[in-house]
Amino acid sequence: MKKGWLILQILQLMVFAGVSVHLFVRTVDGSGAVQTPAIRLTSFVVWAAFYLGLLAIEWGIRLLIRRQK
Repeated sequence: MKKGWLILQILQLMVFAGVSVHLFVRTVDGSGAVQTPAIRLTSFVVWAAFYLGLLAIEWGIRLLIRRQK
């Protein structure tokens, strides 16, 4: 189980990094709005908050599983 958990965490980190790079590199978003540095930072903060929320849920589940064993 530990190896699978580690692989999942590495894959999630790679997806997070890839999306983060995409958010900072793109010049126009999906609606056609030009990306200014402030908008890029706001997009990144929203993305990071989502990712941290997902990690908190996963670690909470992991702690519950470990406590039951």
